Amino acid sequence: MPWKLAIIGMGPRGLSLLDRLTAVRPARREPLELHVFEPGVPGCGVHVPDQPDYLLTNTVCSQITTFGPIDRSAIRPVGRPSLFEWVRDRGCEVIDGDRCRRPVREYDYLPRAVLGRYLAWAFDYIVRNRPHGISIVLHREEADRVLPVARDGFQVFGSTGSRVEVNGVVLCTAHDSLGVRAPSVEASEGERAAYPVEHALRGLDGTSRIGIEGMGLTALDVITAATVGRGGKFVRTSGELRYVPSGDEPGLVCFSRSGIPLLARARNQKATHWNHQPHFVTIEAIEAMRASVSGVIGARGRLDFTRDILPLMNSEMEMVYYSTLVRRMISAEAAERFAEDYLAGGCLSDEWRAFVESLPVSSRWSLGSLTEPVAPDVAADGARYRRWLLAKMRDDVAEARIGNVDSPIKAACDVLRDIRPSLRQAIDYAGLTPESHAAFSRDFMPIMNRLAVGPPLQRIEELTALIEAEIVDVGTGPVKSITASSDGRSFSIVGSAGTRRVDRLVRARLPSSSRTNGVVKSLLETGAARAFTNGEYEPGGLDVTRDHRLISHDGTSSSCLWALGTPVEGPRFYTFVLSAPAATTSPLLEAESCAEDILRAIAAPSLQTPSAA
Repeated sequence: MPWKLAIIGMGPRGLSLLDRLTAVRPARREPLELHVFEPGVPGCGVHVPDQPDYLLTNTVCSQITTFGPIDRSAIRPVGRPSLFEWVRDRGCEVIDGDRCRRPVREYDYLPRAVLGRYLAWAFDYIVRNRPHGISIVLHREEADRVLPVARDGFQVFGSTGSRVEVNGVVLCTAHDSLGVRAPSVEASEGERAAYPVEHALRGLDGTSRIGIEGMGLTALDVITAATVGRGGKFVRTSGELRYVPSGDEPGLVCFSRSGIPLLARARNQKATHWNHQPHFVTIEAIEAMRASVSGVIGARGRLDFTRDILPLMNSEMEMVYYSTLVRRMISAEAAERFAEDYLAGGCLSDEWRAFVESLPVSSRWSLGSLTEPVAPDVAADGARYRRWLLAKMRDDVAEARIGNVDSPIKAACDVLRDIRPSLRQAIDYAGLTPESHAAFSRDFMPIMNRLAVGPPLQRIEELTALIEAEIVDVGTGPVKSITASSDGRSFSIVGSAGTRRVDRLVRARLPSSSRTNGVVKSLLETGAARAFTNGEYEPGGLDVTRDHRLISHDGTSSSCLWALGTPVEGPRFYTFVLSAPAATTSPLLEAESCAEDILRAIAAPSLQTPSAA
């Protein structure tokens, strides 16, 4: 009899697991029957192939793959391309800023629909080339519930009324669109989630007014759908981008609590495998601090992010900032000498401190200047806030054009992306004290996203043009509250600089929890899983072991229940990323670890029973 495993959710995370299971499976002889529950296009998740082409990925195409390293899997003799290799081999083209067609390049941001087609192809490719002994049953439906059965197995109930009995289950579900709601607004008829964007805008015409809560990636998708998606277009005249409206755009009121948009992703100058290697925020340094805190070598003392990690991050960013600045102002040799001196002393030497003090204050490194809120006098005046915001975005676009190697500020901000493995080492599995974990999630995560996880510079340039054309209204300033009308058909957005009434409110942000998902609820209700907590702090997600097994209500690791990705965003840090080729930490490597534990459980029945977590 085959060992039966249900994979619930076949988006990018489920696809990573499928790739790794088929990669590490050949040496095993036990037949494996995979039951995949996925109502959409298998492999794609939210990246559906039929979405509008104006919705772009947020990562250059050469830094996206769904296949594991070739040296770990030689079972498929050909193929296994990255997204860039896949589109290049198919002769795909893009339309550049001059409205000319050209072949796709490594550093292009492609439509998400193209990514969806790649992921769908990858699913078919993996299924087609799976090794002997693995069979796959695709259930084109959602899984509603998972219930334990008496003989160490589970029943999976599908949304169409189906029921499948399996030996094990892996959760690979995505964001739950109902999981989070703005605290100041109750659900109402006029409120919409951002995705799919066509639904968010349905029923609105040029006389309508829509409020977009958020100034990040999701908000920009909604804005693009309401402008380019309604027939508007951007034209460049004498180097300046200008928006030509179609007349069908609804009025757009864009706002956020902070009033500060994400910074643009810089023009990519880094080769696929080129990442900044940390010198201060290293895994070794983090583990040494743990030992110092606990007083026992190898013990897992909890850290304080502000006290222990942030100073190291600041040193990392400061060194990159000034190295880049010295290279631009003096020479590459001087930049190397600066870096050597900085690494030797852990800070600016006297020689280089004198150099820094000779710079204008605006040219000196200051993490605080990047994270400070809108000044109260600016926030209180709508016209002044608008001018401040436009100037900030223009400056940001100018730096982004220079690139993530040549712009000092963009090179420094890019460090935040490259040190994620170290941050995971510090944060994962309650690595911070509860108070520090809560403060990090509340205060620093939004800042880190703003600095390092922004949209392509094209989107910030377009937002600037839309504000200048008065298509997008930012006159509320940072928003304090949102009030729904008694019938729920309109909203008043109250900001520090003014109030706007809108006909619809779009929550342009991703949920941070998946606990309202039916499968997750059923596991929590039966005690097969428990919510992750760090002391009194509840960051969200399900509690898991380092082998990705769910931890049950009594603290034991569950029998053959695993979870990857969004369901464990809480015990794990920053799970919502796509895999990059040859990354040192990635969803593919996590999936491989999970796959190996699954195969260990199949081979050793003793590992199929609960044990101490």
